Amino acid sequence: MPYRGSYEAKGTSSGQSPWLGFQEVALTDFVNKSDNYENLDVYMEVHFRNENSKFPTKYNLLGSFDYESDETISGESSLLKKILYLTDALGWDGGVNTKGEWVDGDDKVLKDDVALTLNTHFTQANYGIDNHDTPYYIFVYSKWDDKAKRAYPTVCPKIVKNNDKGRADLESYINFMKAKKYIVEHDANEKVVNGVPSRSTTTSGGTQTSF
Repeated sequence: MPYRGSYEAKGTSSGQSPWLGFQEVALTDFVNKSDNYENLDVYMEVHFRNENSKFPTKYNLLGSFDYESDETISGESSLLKKILYLTDALGWDGGVNTKGEWVDGDDKVLKDDVALTLNTHFTQANYGIDNHDTPYYIFVYSKWDDKAKRAYPTVCPKIVKNNDKGRADLESYINFMKAKKYIVEHDANEKVVNGVPSRSTTTSGGTQTSF
């Protein structure tokens, strides 16, 4: 079976842009960009859609695994956790093995591009035409990028099923992440001086990137 490491399976604010905050969404496309980024183990662009925006919300599932001394993936790898968030929300029994290879539920290595498998079984390419189902629940926030000196809509890597249990799980998680300041929402009305917001969007020790 695909590798889960140490991770066990777990189950909009007023006045902000309608495409920010908690969103009930459909999945419309997976784009595998890993071959273009040799320094990353995974770069998968995931497109979500709902009726709050005419444009897709793009989530970049990317990064590199943490490895043990025997060159297998660490059970605590942050990238592994993000992959498990996605596969659990999809209800897909595939994922990655201890070598970081994409496999199906029978541990068979996927010879074709994994995006092809995911697009075939889990996307709604015709969303907005005759299918308005929104099976997934995500949180989108405006995140300040110090290097670019601007804010970008950012999808929290924790993706859940759009049901009572999933919504409660994600909402509790987001409240925790905000309280710990691992998620800091950029205020578009903030005063920016020399390209830097007046209120810091980092915690002590640097910008938080691990969810």
